[in-house]
Amino acid sequence: MADLPEPTLEELLREPIILKLMERDGYSPDDIRLLARQVTARSNAWTAMSGQSMPYAAAKPACSGLWACR
Repeated sequence: MADLPEPTLEELLREPIILKLMERDGYSPDDIRLLARQVTARSNAWTAMSGQSMPYAAAKPACSGLWACR
């Protein structure tokens, strides 16, 4: 199987299924763009202050069941 490049954020934000899920959850593409900019800015600030990459903790599930997030 050929190695495919990962999609960009903009490509993902144009996918119909992604748009439907965001709409269902009350988010817009601009909300996600803002979040991405904030994360990038914080990561860059951390790197500038510490000289090393930001330590990310392992992600924990936000919900405790298939439909608990609704």
